[in-house]
Amino acid sequence: MRKKTLAMVLTACMMMAPVSAFAADATEEAAAETTEAAGEVTDSEIAEGLGDDIYSFSMEFDGQIMKFPMTYQDFVGMGWELSSREDPDMKISTNSYGFVSFNKGKNSVSAEVMNLGINEVGLEDSLIGGITVDGSYDIDLTSVSVKLPGGIELGKSTLDDIKAAYGDPSDTYEGDLYTKVTYEKDTYQEVELSVFKDDNTLKKVDMENLEEPEEYDKGAVSDEVPDIVTAYKAPDALGSDMLDTAVEYMGDLYSLPAPVSAFTANGWEIQDAEDTPYVEGGGIAFIDMMKNNQSIHFSVYNEIENATALENCFVRELSFATYDPESIAMKLSGDITLGADKTELIKMADEKGYISEENDDYLRIYPNKDSKIRNYVEFWFNKDEDSNKAASVTAHHE
Repeated sequence: MRKKTLAMVLTACMMMAPVSAFAADATEEAAAETTEAAGEVTDSEIAEGLGDDIYSFSMEFDGQIMKFPMTYQDFVGMGWELSSREDPDMKISTNSYGFVSFNKGKNSVSAEVMNLGINEVGLEDSLIGGITVDGSYDIDLTSVSVKLPGGIELGKSTLDDIKAAYGDPSDTYEGDLYTKVTYEKDTYQEVELSVFKDDNTLKKVDMENLEEPEEYDKGAVSDEVPDIVTAYKAPDALGSDMLDTAVEYMGDLYSLPAPVSAFTANGWEIQDAEDTPYVEGGGIAFIDMMKNNQSIHFSVYNEIENATALENCFVRELSFATYDPESIAMKLSGDITLGADKTELIKMADEKGYISEENDDYLRIYPNKDSKIRNYVEFWFNKDEDSNKAASVTAHHE
């Protein structure tokens, strides 16, 4: 899945009721009234509904007007069915999007399903932020019509028609088979139109508007403490291996990652907590906590899919350096702290089969190549003072 948003204005088109033999003899005026009463959308109504602005992100597909973003429920309510290739039980994480295939009869499109809320959602609660309609492959333009604002229509409009309707494009790409023009309003707000060179007609449109809708409901924050937090237990002692997750920090023991609540239980106070009352599912927050008149900046991570209180998020990394006050003392498992000898550190890592990687004045030690950025200890050596003694120590565990 990728990432992005909005509310929608949807005009649904109802099928006209069967006409009786008596209606066949009616006047043109009466027939028009019958059509209007039956809910059929006329060409003039469609043109009025689409308007002229390409940045309205509107499209008429076979008589039905879509405006993006729109709700998933409204989209499928127009007759689109999830492709059998897709998982109907898929979940969409917060602030992410992905492309999903839908079918209507023999025609198929690719739509962007997205979640801009603070909790993980299923498809049924997602938004449709855009659509790809490909008349060169997936759509039979002889049986359905696809129209855009300004009177532009797939299978009929030319490149000159497009420029006359929308002006010069934001970008132009010349391919072997088609010319693609892009009209971009902002990031994740654009329309790409592909005009095929064999007959100089528009056959493909990629429409995307991932802006958050007004009055969009992002969801609620649960009051429950996640199981991953209640299951956390602080270690009784440091381990014997530098890569053990047990760390001593300001006199207290933690096993990284450790919940913020473990720090507050040891006397840390969250600064300006009202500014970050919760963290969205899978999200990150940057906070300051204070203890013994020392304020430290922490990156904290929500390790679950749904929004939770700041206290339920986790600290993955702790550091200590020679320039920090002595009260911010830190010790790794293996009784390693500031002043550790580089040669000895590399030797200990080699004995364990760990990887030691030097980069300028830094030494990083990690178990294997897959854990290089997830589980490691790192040391900085101040070459201006002693290039072989650790001047800072960092432990990072996810």
